[in-house]
Amino acid sequence: MHAIPQRCARRPLAGGLVVPWVSLIHGGHAAFGSLDADRARTAFLRHLCQICGEALNERCYLVVRPADAARGHAPEPALHPECLPYTAARCPMLNGTATHYRRTSVLATHPAGRPCTDPACPCPARTPDDGHTARSGRPPTATRHG
Repeated sequence: MHAIPQRCARRPLAGGLVVPWVSLIHGGHAAFGSLDADRARTAFLRHLCQICGEALNERCYLVVRPADAARGHAPEPALHPECLPYTAARCPMLNGTATHYRRTSVLATHPAGRPCTDPACPCPARTPDDGHTARSGRPPTATRHG
């Protein structure tokens, strides 16, 4: 199993996994598989790695599904060459341990999958994106690393 990259040494962990810089965090809990839209936008605009949040170098990688590639669209920011192997080994969608996408979005009730007790929280107003609807309950498409 790939060790945590040095670039991620300061990132928080959840369940022994690095919490990606673009992951939605709610009430101190990581909602793996859900992007924080503001951080994802910042990563795209400032050329930051989606895992460690540091500036990307000249060489970086995108992880896209075949449907994304056909549309010329990358739904998630790029990664450093040293962040990709860790991510590919640990992410259930990339390493094959998740056989299907979630049937319901983690945003359907609460981003971290637990009841929200904050009346000011916007989480119940959030709705799944079209991508979730298209993938809901389906097996992941093949990925290629290289």
